[in-house]
Amino acid sequence: MSYSLNEIEALSKRAARGAGLDWGSAEEASKATRWLCAQDFDGCRLLSSVLSECQTESKRLQAPQSLSGEWRGQLRTLCPIQTGAALSDCAAQVASDGVEIRDLSNPLFILPFVAAVARLAKTCLLVTWEGATITTDGNTVDLQLSVETTLYVERVDRLMIAQTAPMTKPTNLPCRANPRSQNWHDLNALAALTYAPATETSRRLGAGGGQTDND
Repeated sequence: MSYSLNEIEALSKRAARGAGLDWGSAEEASKATRWLCAQDFDGCRLLSSVLSECQTESKRLQAPQSLSGEWRGQLRTLCPIQTGAALSDCAAQVASDGVEIRDLSNPLFILPFVAAVARLAKTCLLVTWEGATITTDGNTVDLQLSVETTLYVERVDRLMIAQTAPMTKPTNLPCRANPRSQNWHDLNALAALTYAPATETSRRLGAGGGQTDND
């Protein structure tokens, strides 16, 4: 099935809330998912993977413990949503000095946040992890992968962000996305957790005339 980017963003926000993220993080996650889909990446697959880890106690993700030197968690893998939000908070530093991030979950999901830094700083940024090199000016991307590398890797030990030369790739962005049915189903299941249960009163006030005949 094909969905508009507005549909993708709306469902992603509800799914993130259903997975337990606060409103701010849910909004960040939904905008990131939309941006990835607009770049022809499988944003719904990535979000589903991140939210699954957020819900698993043994894999609970965390924010960076320090924003100086290497960014790493104290004990657990870093969350790309919380880490991405931290990138936005220190955009000038990231754009000028770069940053090294250790033990990061779903590294591709951090790309929208890097793009936001690039737009803010009016520069191009290079994102690299083993086998993958991605350049973005904030509006489009240029991707290079080694033959052995999968783009949707669930964890990387080391990811680098650094300033790089301007891009020349033209922008040609899709306005719809085609998520895999299983990922769409999983996001809908999480979104359903945010719906209030029906009561007798809500049913009477819903569709139809209920118990009152106005004719």
